[in-house]
Amino acid sequence: MKKICNALIEETMEVADRLAVDQTEGRFKPFEPLTLETKALYDDYIQLLPGVLTSPCYFQSLYSWNFASLNRYKIFDGHLCLVTEDLMARETFALPPLGILGDGSFAAAVDEIFSEFEREGLICSFHETPGFMLPHFVSLENYEIDVSYDTDWSDYVFTRNDFIAATEKKSAREAMRRFIRDFRPDVREISASDKDVVCSVTERTYCAGRECSSCFCGCELEVVSRMVDGWDALDMDGLLIESGGEVLAFGTVCRQKDTLLFLSKKVRRGTRGLNEYLNAALMERFGGNCCYVNYSEDMGSEGLRSYKSRLGRHVLMHRYVVRLSN
Repeated sequence: MKKICNALIEETMEVADRLAVDQTEGRFKPFEPLTLETKALYDDYIQLLPGVLTSPCYFQSLYSWNFASLNRYKIFDGHLCLVTEDLMARETFALPPLGILGDGSFAAAVDEIFSEFEREGLICSFHETPGFMLPHFVSLENYEIDVSYDTDWSDYVFTRNDFIAATEKKSAREAMRRFIRDFRPDVREISASDKDVVCSVTERTYCAGRECSSCFCGCELEVVSRMVDGWDALDMDGLLIESGGEVLAFGTVCRQKDTLLFLSKKVRRGTRGLNEYLNAALMERFGGNCCYVNYSEDMGSEGLRSYKSRLGRHVLMHRYVVRLSN
């Protein structure tokens, strides 16, 4: 299994490396590549914002996907500005500037980014923009502004209490009791040494029976591999659920301010109560200090949409696209 995981990851990385050379050579030269060491800088700027970002803008997500969506950064006018080369979608866009809002520095940073896109001959658009930033974009002068979003890619956000209530529904409790009775599970925290275990679970529960072409955002194996490689530096938390010497599932979470993000979960199919048990265990172990839970998007999957929308009371945190022209 380990050889299969490593071979698939190496093949994906070879393709990504070739695309990276084609897509990024000579572009956005003032910008620096995003690395693990960038997190300390990112954390400083994120504290200046009045709210939390959408799930793809968490540093843990940016880093884990930084082979399919290449991220570069530069400081403009007191704001951390990121440009993304999406190698799968073959498009280039900016992420919202991170820094103080409500003064002229935000507009100045946007002007700098717009100028960089103009120099590259590209349309300037800011993807994954949270709602609290929209008034600051809309009030910009000298631009025609178009704002849009896709519900398929909106984050499901629950209060902590509402998410816990979902794990305590009668049907969820009954399913968990049956799972505990039948499997007598052991729970342990993921560590940086669990890369092979996490990759193996991903291959068995997600990749099996699925064509690689269906992973249109990038290789899931490479995502979890990068995530565990940087585990401690990324401030990740997570759990493995084991039974009879087999790892049945894993779940990983990270935090931004008062929000806990469910970054990745892989669960053995057809095991009743396992998903509910994992959710409850993650919240019990890591959710004590959070006020909100970001359960990410449903990607337009009817099954995921039905499941997430029925969990409990929630709001959809739209990930706005702001396009600028002058």
